[in-house]
Amino acid sequence: MKSLFRGTRDSLSSLALVLALFCAAILTTLAAPADLSAAECTGNCQHGGYWIVSTYRMPQEPGCCPKSMNFSCYYKPVCSSMRPSSMSEMQASLIPGAPTCIFVHGSFVGIDHALDEARYTYHWLRRGKPQCPLNVICLVWPSDDIDALLPAVSVMHNGLLADHNGIYLSHLIDCLPAESPLSLIGHSHGTRVISSCLHFRGGGDVLGCKRTGPPCPNRSIVGIYAAAAINHEWLVPGDKFGQALTQVDCILNLVNRKDIALTVYPLVSPRYGRALSQTGTTMIDRRRLGPYNQKMHEMDLTFAVGIRHAWSLYYSNIEISRAISPYIHRHRRPAGANDFAEECDQPELQTSDGSLPIDLPEPASRDKRISIMLPGPTPAAVTSALFPEDEPLPPAPEAETTTK
Repeated sequence: MKSLFRGTRDSLSSLALVLALFCAAILTTLAAPADLSAAECTGNCQHGGYWIVSTYRMPQEPGCCPKSMNFSCYYKPVCSSMRPSSMSEMQASLIPGAPTCIFVHGSFVGIDHALDEARYTYHWLRRGKPQCPLNVICLVWPSDDIDALLPAVSVMHNGLLADHNGIYLSHLIDCLPAESPLSLIGHSHGTRVISSCLHFRGGGDVLGCKRTGPPCPNRSIVGIYAAAAINHEWLVPGDKFGQALTQVDCILNLVNRKDIALTVYPLVSPRYGRALSQTGTTMIDRRRLGPYNQKMHEMDLTFAVGIRHAWSLYYSNIEISRAISPYIHRHRRPAGANDFAEECDQPELQTSDGSLPIDLPEPASRDKRISIMLPGPTPAAVTSALFPEDEPLPPAPEAETTTK
């Protein structure tokens, strides 16, 4: 009887795990886009557009060190259709001295969904500080594989793909001007791509691959992690991505303790533990971080985002964009005195060694995190139509959000 009971219990536990992971994956892919009015799109025409950099045509075999870096590049003007482009054109078009933001999507995101997320993320970032120049690049990587019967296997496989694509992201960063402040925004497994990239740039081992050649240039990089699907201790020196913090000014971790997908994250594999964006950086982690402790910043968005894991719950909230804008628009250096508002034309002070000062919010303690509240009900959402953006968009259900 005991043996029968134990076998039944194990079967039910496995079934519960499969159902939980499948529901989490579905909640990840269900997106409720933010509202983009025609006036808003038209008003942003003067700012140009954003770039799509794809790794779909590059080798995707985790454990094999990439030999070629042939990115597929596309340019999306705000008020016209997306067109194929090249890495050289992208390099030449970036606004000199302006901050550059690279967004990396998460797992179970198909190419059409990734393009939609890129579109809304661009407008969301622009609305955070609309008067300031900003270069926006969206990295698209193959993460849409999902096995309905074995979702845990899909999660682990996509995790390895994320590690592998971190090497590609590192090379993409090398192609950008070193003097431009860089912010890396990742959602879910996109934060794992970023962590792998930073660890690789710091001389760490990624799936048996190590960076060759001269050291990485000393540049200003900030990481912004939303719904981070990585273990909370992986950024600690000596752990999986222990060299990541050596490459950044800081990492801003957006905490959401109600995220249902991150709740079941530890059930994926014995190697998976509590997720960084659900638990935050623990007291033990803080002690182990040592001198890098001050580089871990946290902002609590639990009551602004709610239980869902979807990226749309972040980019549909303009208050979150405004809250993270100091991490993106640091060291502002406008391209022209007459092109931007007065707040972006302030002269910059330099330190005694000639370097630019870092003006970022102080890291919040574990008991006193920044908390973001929705100012009111989320406006009716719309479903994005693929290019061009000036065409009318059909209505869709409202985004599900939770307020305190």
